[in-house]
Amino acid sequence: MSDRPTPQVDSEERAVSFPLRRKLGLLAFGLFLILATVGGVGVAQFIALRTDGRRLLEESREMALANDLDAHFESIGLLVSIDAQGANQESSALLARQIADVHVILAEINESPGDDPSRIKHQTEELELTRSLDVRLTALAERLKTRTRAEAPLDAAGLDEMRGIGRDLEEEASAEAVHAERGLRDRSRSAVRVMLVTLSLAALGFAAMLLLVLRTVVRPLRALERRAEALGRGDFSVSEPIRTRDELGALARAFDDMAARVAATQSDLEHRVATKTRELARAARYADLGVLAAGVAHEINNPLATIATCAEGMQRRLERGTLQRGQETEYFRTIASEAYRARDITQRLLTLARPDPSPATRVVVAVLLQELQRVTKHQLERRRLTLAVEAPSNLIVRGNSGELLQALVNLVLNAGDASPAGKVVSIRASREGSFAVLDVDDEGEGVPPELVERIFEPFFTTKPQGEGTGLGLTLVASIVEGHGGTIVVARSPAGGARFRVRIPLDPSSLESAR
Repeated sequence: MSDRPTPQVDSEERAVSFPLRRKLGLLAFGLFLILATVGGVGVAQFIALRTDGRRLLEESREMALANDLDAHFESIGLLVSIDAQGANQESSALLARQIADVHVILAEINESPGDDPSRIKHQTEELELTRSLDVRLTALAERLKTRTRAEAPLDAAGLDEMRGIGRDLEEEASAEAVHAERGLRDRSRSAVRVMLVTLSLAALGFAAMLLLVLRTVVRPLRALERRAEALGRGDFSVSEPIRTRDELGALARAFDDMAARVAATQSDLEHRVATKTRELARAARYADLGVLAAGVAHEINNPLATIATCAEGMQRRLERGTLQRGQETEYFRTIASEAYRARDITQRLLTLARPDPSPATRVVVAVLLQELQRVTKHQLERRRLTLAVEAPSNLIVRGNSGELLQALVNLVLNAGDASPAGKVVSIRASREGSFAVLDVDDEGEGVPPELVERIFEPFFTTKPQGEGTGLGLTLVASIVEGHGGTIVVARSPAGGARFRVRIPLDPSSLESAR
């Protein structure tokens, strides 16, 4: 375990002294106050404008009624002058009717529809003027009833006095109407200013609330998002302090605590991984050594088997006395060649400590296949198999002839193991673009489709227990890939297995072919 300390967060530091729900509650209350203030001011201004409008309408109505009074007083004056020339019943009736109409107008002036929005002073003066007219008209009506035919109902001074009161009433209504119009105009301007100021203050309040939300909610959340992304990338250095005293601050401190714990855990895991990696590297080297040793043992078995086969053949012919000079030379040449090949195989052990590339030369494929035919001849004859070779003489690749021969020997002997006695193992070489293609076919049962993917895996074999190590095809694939080529397995036309090897052609042969 790592000795790196894990930071702890004090419980008092995590305490939420100003919870987020309280902040949101205050924000909602502030929003309500702003909306209530704007609404209250708007309603108050609307009521004031409505009152001033009613006042203007009322004074306009009263002014119109005062104008009617003036017309009625003109009619009364005319009727009085007619009556003064000679009282008669018709003029008296008309005069009484005019007086009654004036009473009605005075009643309408005093009895406005609904509450009178006019000023108290104006109402008081208006009431005094209408009462004065009402008293004088009542007296005029009584004189009409009690006068003699020779008496006039009203003198000129009395008529002028009533006309003066009517004009005063009209002037009072006109002045009040002008005052109401000016008040309505001023009220409209004031309402516009008040609403603009209120809306400006409301906008400032909204801006302050948005700024508060941005600083106390949005900004901490974005900081947490950036820190989470950095933590996801494995970067523990990103640290933006969040000092709010709400749930977001508590979450940020808990996140810091978690990040510190993860960093400490990661450091400990890295230490463990480094230790295990070194152990696995040593184990892998040992495993590589074991695979190489097993592969070398497998590969050496092939030349040793050839040497043993030649020695047994020479022994039998010597015992029968049928060994000829040419056969003896061939046996010794094969034994010497296979002994040298075994030596080359053992030298590959050096690649474990010093993986130097193998020397590459121009290899004529036809010559390589002739050597392959000579090396595998005796082992195939023991199994009563025939090797058919077909290759053009101008096919040249670049590589290590010993390694290529070793790979082809493995393929041919594997094909021989899979073929029944009396059958033919064939190897054909051809050109395909810039590659040389070598097809090794057998007449066995072929490779099952479910095993095709595993056929080149180390230690995988389809041979019975004790007859194969499962490294032959693995080493073949390694040699082919080391030469920049590929190897695949498919079904041959005869029904057996076909191993197709593709090796790049030598550049010089490509230029000559052009």
